[in-house]
Amino acid sequence: MLKCLVVSFALCWSMNSWGQMALGSVSLDPYIGYPNLYNLTIYSNYNGNLPNPTDYKNIGGSFSYGARLEYMVSDNVGIGADINYIVSGFTLNFESYAFDANGNYIQDANGYVMTTYSHEEKIQTFRSMFRINYHFVQSNKIDLYAGFGAGVKKVKQIYETNPKNLIYPDEINNNALIPITSRLALGMKVYFTQNIGAHVELGAFGGGLLQAGLSVKF
Repeated sequence: MLKCLVVSFALCWSMNSWGQMALGSVSLDPYIGYPNLYNLTIYSNYNGNLPNPTDYKNIGGSFSYGARLEYMVSDNVGIGADINYIVSGFTLNFESYAFDANGNYIQDANGYVMTTYSHEEKIQTFRSMFRINYHFVQSNKIDLYAGFGAGVKKVKQIYETNPKNLIYPDEINNNALIPITSRLALGMKVYFTQNIGAHVELGAFGGGLLQAGLSVKF
């Protein structure tokens, strides 16, 4: 009888603590972020000066990708890291004059030769932040938290045109205009088992406005 009571108590305690992050707990939260604001605004259409642009397409899609790792330094406060990666930009074709390797117009019996170029502009953004979360509600299978992150941002800009010539040179820039990043967030985790669940987070800066994915607790 005593053994049955102990087992029953243990099961009930386990069920009631699914959503609780306690001192020493570790969680890993891979996620997908939405939206890709660069593609939604700056690259929603082409506003450049390349002649006769056609076949305009976004690259990188609507999502970013990342993960958070958290270690609980108390029953309510966790610290860790937050990293995410996103690609933005576009490709298009345009019609213009053909040039030789020295940058001179190519001509034939009919005059100046025209050709079709493919052009790509791509921005790769990588963020790495220190993160601190305060878990203000931990009840049953639910965990609500507020978070703040701060760190560095690396940006790589690539401009590429084919066929190659001196008139439309390729370019690669590795400098972010503002190399620091931060995030304010409010999130929720829902556990389906004692160790596995899902999370959703709303935040400003430092990644997608909405981030959602798995949550694994150790």
